[in-house]
Amino acid sequence: MLWKRIALRDQERALVARNGRFHKILVHGEHRILTLPGMSVELEKHNILHLAFKSKWSNYLVRDRPDIIERYFTLVETNEFQIAMVYANGELFRIVTPAKRMLFWRDVTDITVELIEVITGPMISQGNLLALEHLIGSH
Repeated sequence: MLWKRIALRDQERALVARNGRFHKILVHGEHRILTLPGMSVELEKHNILHLAFKSKWSNYLVRDRPDIIERYFTLVETNEFQIAMVYANGELFRIVTPAKRMLFWRDVTDITVELIEVITGPMISQGNLLALEHLIGSH
């Protein structure tokens, strides 16, 4: 048995993966991770002062680990008709465009989100859209 020692600063978090599978998120402080022979351990460190979370694990966490999302992140999702105004401590921080998803670290600052409908519906009526599709398809 081997123990891997990990020290994280106050503004750091680390995602831990064992054998290519997400295991957990570590917060600031000192940690020891058990590494058995034949076991791979990956660490992905993040500075949470960079509020936007970007990781290869993002989609997995949103899809399969809502407990992790709820504990560590603010999730912002827009549909194809919305934008999101993301505020950090009351100041506009980011605009999320339509049909996007972003994660922001919690516990750094107060994140609030305002969703705005930028398109209330299709620009072409459904009947005209069907006629147009038929016309294009017949050529």
